[in-house]
Amino acid sequence: MSSNIEAPWNYSWIIPGYLVGTSCPNTIENLNFLKQEGISRLITLSPEYRPAKTAFPGIQWSYIPIEEFEAPSLEDMKTFIKICLEAKENNEALAIHCRAGRGRTGTMAACYLVHFLDLTPERAITKIRFMRPGSVETYSQEKAVAQYFDYLRSVESGRF
Repeated sequence: MSSNIEAPWNYSWIIPGYLVGTSCPNTIENLNFLKQEGISRLITLSPEYRPAKTAFPGIQWSYIPIEEFEAPSLEDMKTFIKICLEAKENNEALAIHCRAGRGRTGTMAACYLVHFLDLTPERAITKIRFMRPGSVETYSQEKAVAQYFDYLRSVESGRF
């Protein structure tokens, strides 16, 4: 590994080729690593921790601010999934991060699994926690995944 390439802490593929979870990529070396891994989109969930350089060449940046240990709103989750849909349509890989890559990142990753793999909230959270220990840290974050699942069911039934 060259000296200018360094993985961010808590970096792992959730869906190979499509979705990575990580802590905040806080150095240019971290951003170089993401780019080398094929990441073309980066979603920041933490208002308190932002990447070293938000206008890094070759990586699109999106910002969905969620306070630490808080759950995303339904609108936050819908925005995240919209970005994921665009990335999938363009065959692009994306990375999501908060400060440590656990609570907010895990919650959004679980919503991804609910949306794209048709998992129940419980199975999605369990899968994320198995893959990325410490993920989905609070009860309100667990409830947010269930809320997103309920929203999807409402949309599918035409009630929303």
